[in-house]
Amino acid sequence: MNSSITAARLSVFRTIKKTLIHAGFLLLGSVAIQQSAYASDIPDIKPALKKMLGGLAIDAKDELQKMVGDLKKTTCGGGLTGCYQTKSGPIHLYFFTSNNTQQTFIIVVDKKIAMPKLFGSKVQNVMGQTTLRSLMISISTTDFDLTTAKMPPDLKKVVNDSYFGVSSINFSSGAQMAARADLGGLIKGTMEAFGVRGDQLTMRAAVVMPIPTDIAGGAGAGAGMASDVADGATMKKAGADATKLETFVEFQFAPNAKLPLLLPPMNLSDATFYINNNLTFGYKGNAQFKGVGDKKILIQFKTPLTPLGGMDLLDFEFRMATPASFTLEDAANVIFAMATPDPRLAKYGGGFIRNINSFKDPLLTMVKPLAMFKVKNPNPPPEYRFGDATKPWPDDNKYYNIALVGPLGQGGPYMSSAGEVAIFGQTMGWMEMSAGMNGYYSGAGRELTLRLGPLGKVPFKMSSENRIDQRGQNMTMMGNFAGQKIAVVMGMTQMSIEVNASCVNPFEIKASAQINPTTDLAKLFEYESGVNVDPSKITGCIGKELEAAYKKIAGEYKNLKGYTADMANKELKKIADTAAVAAKAAEDAEKAAAAEAKKQYENTKNAARDIANKTNNAANKAFNDAGNAFKRIGKKKKHKKGPDPKFAGSVFDWDYYYDTNPDLQRPGTDLTAHWKDSGFREGRRGSLEFSAQYYYNRYPDVQQLCKGNMDCALQHWLDNGIELGRQGSPDFNVVDYMNRYGDVPRTLAPEDDPDALEHWLTVGADAGRDGSPASNATGAFSPPTRAGGGGGKPWNDAAQCQWNYVIGFRISVGDRLDGVQFLYSNNQWGAVHGTMKNATADVTLPAGQYIQRVDYRSGESVDAVGFITNTGKTYGTSGIPSAFGKVGKSKMPGMPSTSSMPDLYGGTGGTFASYTVTPGEKLGCMTGRSGSEIDQLIFSSTGPR
Repeated sequence: MNSSITAARLSVFRTIKKTLIHAGFLLLGSVAIQQSAYASDIPDIKPALKKMLGGLAIDAKDELQKMVGDLKKTTCGGGLTGCYQTKSGPIHLYFFTSNNTQQTFIIVVDKKIAMPKLFGSKVQNVMGQTTLRSLMISISTTDFDLTTAKMPPDLKKVVNDSYFGVSSINFSSGAQMAARADLGGLIKGTMEAFGVRGDQLTMRAAVVMPIPTDIAGGAGAGAGMASDVADGATMKKAGADATKLETFVEFQFAPNAKLPLLLPPMNLSDATFYINNNLTFGYKGNAQFKGVGDKKILIQFKTPLTPLGGMDLLDFEFRMATPASFTLEDAANVIFAMATPDPRLAKYGGGFIRNINSFKDPLLTMVKPLAMFKVKNPNPPPEYRFGDATKPWPDDNKYYNIALVGPLGQGGPYMSSAGEVAIFGQTMGWMEMSAGMNGYYSGAGRELTLRLGPLGKVPFKMSSENRIDQRGQNMTMMGNFAGQKIAVVMGMTQMSIEVNASCVNPFEIKASAQINPTTDLAKLFEYESGVNVDPSKITGCIGKELEAAYKKIAGEYKNLKGYTADMANKELKKIADTAAVAAKAAEDAEKAAAAEAKKQYENTKNAARDIANKTNNAANKAFNDAGNAFKRIGKKKKHKKGPDPKFAGSVFDWDYYYDTNPDLQRPGTDLTAHWKDSGFREGRRGSLEFSAQYYYNRYPDVQQLCKGNMDCALQHWLDNGIELGRQGSPDFNVVDYMNRYGDVPRTLAPEDDPDALEHWLTVGADAGRDGSPASNATGAFSPPTRAGGGGGKPWNDAAQCQWNYVIGFRISVGDRLDGVQFLYSNNQWGAVHGTMKNATADVTLPAGQYIQRVDYRSGESVDAVGFITNTGKTYGTSGIPSAFGKVGKSKMPGMPSTSSMPDLYGGTGGTFASYTVTPGEKLGCMTGRSGSEIDQLIFSSTGPR
């Protein structure tokens, strides 16, 4: 339908709405003022209104002018006082006024007359030989609503006799008419084509008439000029509106009358038909279609007429607003009604919807399952009742959820609808429905949660799709979960549920149910537990997926029917046996390959070792002088320093150097010479036990001493680090090795035979023992520190201490420290070291206390010692910070006399120093050297060394 026609039609409905709403408000104002406005019986009628009365195109217009002077005040109902009337034969003239704003003439011709020339030429021609009875014409300065309760008795009788006794008559400003009509001419044929008789209706319309010149010019005369201007503007617009294309003629039927329409077949109540100056024809009202029960559908129809007034249905439009309760079965019954046999529609397939005859019968067979689709109009329309001002026609487009357009629409004529839909108790969200060239279609989708057998309730996206055409019917709901398709297929009376088995979920569900209004999809799925399927019969279920499927049936799904858990377990055993044979073969092949690769590697390495062993150069001499050895040759390497410390047994291991430097594994490379001349200087690592860079980075005292010199760091390791039990590489810790194995010697002194490191080099490494550090912690910690010299014999409390810490001590002193014995947190006393001559101190720390700092004096032996705990308690020391120290009763530099301070346990010889344990740690297991006195003590923390 072209845009001008559509705009015209919309304007018609807006005009009607404006008339119905505005009139009531304006009349209410008039009622309140009439009581006192006119005490006289002679009305003051505006000249402009009189001139319009004379401009009516009816035979009695001259007589009407004379009747104006005969108007007499009359009694009105509803308390009105501004009512006047006069009568001349069948002509009645009424005048109503409230003030200068609202004045109204009503002319009644109380007899049957031929259709006067009240409309534009197009409409007048279509109306043909129409006759009118009880013609009523209104000329008014404003819109108004005249209820029967306010009418004079004569006017009320006309309304009751000829206008179906309606409760009110509405008029717009300007000139309007109403009458009982007996249609004739082309309009009669058009109405009868719809199955409507043309002698049972009321006609109302705007009237085309000349506009008085003083109104057209916008000016009045004399004392009434100001109000005439205002009235003139209003009435000029009303007169101009009557000539516009959309100005309407309405045909209204008695309230509650049901019209059995033929085009399409339905009962139409509260009906209004109309035609406008552009020859757009249509109707509206409450429609009831066969098969939808008592559900009322608000319906509007419009189509253009030909210049001769005929209806060719080349262009038309239906709009429908469904009630809140509506189903796709109801929609199907509306579609059936649209299969109206009419020659003008035959070329489109039989009715108002294209190709409708091709899918009408297939659609008819599926109305029962379609009844399960409950469509919700998101904005159901309010109730409409003709003649009831409280229930006006709802013009808002939001109420209309079904549209049907004619052949000029793309693919038309077709029908479309939308709304929220619930299917078998499941809300499916927004649904779209159409019927046209491709048959019937509706579809919706949403995430649902349903019980899927052993999986329990799972959420998944499910869509509904209904396609019905001449080829058949397809009504399904489809979803997918982890490769399983969920299908609900609807037939004429039954529905089937199918969930196929997948390798991920090797069970299937197959069920059927009768379709009825109480069917709930969720409950149907609740009752179905599923049946196992042989995974080998599932397409694509192979390998690990097949094995996983058997495991599910043997475990999670063991209580389901069908393929049993025993069957699955047998298949799993076959898979396991086959896998075991294959794994064993693979393992054997891998081992053989690894052994062959190792053999080849060792052969190459042994050849290089043999050449290196026979080489006579300075590097090889230094290697041998250090007691170092090639493992395969059979000798055990020592860890004496040798003339070149880079070849000490803990520093250079020919095999380690070969294995960790692939770039040197080439014929003709002398690894010993490379290490001596280049490797150490390049920062390479020569053994598992020692890395110069690691050792340097780990210990701040080494950094302070060596200032970046790696040769210095190496020498410190050999001179001090080994005996102190320090860690020389990230992969080896001699103290942890010693504490880990009970048969390892309890000494770290390299000159003792055997010692812990020697045991590792000669026994532990080849035996595959664990020499790794017990902790990989990094950070600031206090490394083991030595007090004293190298006299006496080494001792170690590791066996008694067992990774615990010092909580007590016994000390015997003379000029030096004669003897010591330590108590550990496992309540074990270590052995007595040195000689216990006189018991100078016997201390067991209170519970919760431990030693955090040791102050001492030492030279070639240990002269004195004192302890400070975590609570600040001091034993044998003043507790003065170690930066100052304490020298017996002597005077410290910059300090007052210490004569009043307690001495360290011991003498005053040697040099003062302090050892502070790593923060958060405690004084750990003690070790040292002794003979008749204490020659050496080594202090360490319980944490990383």
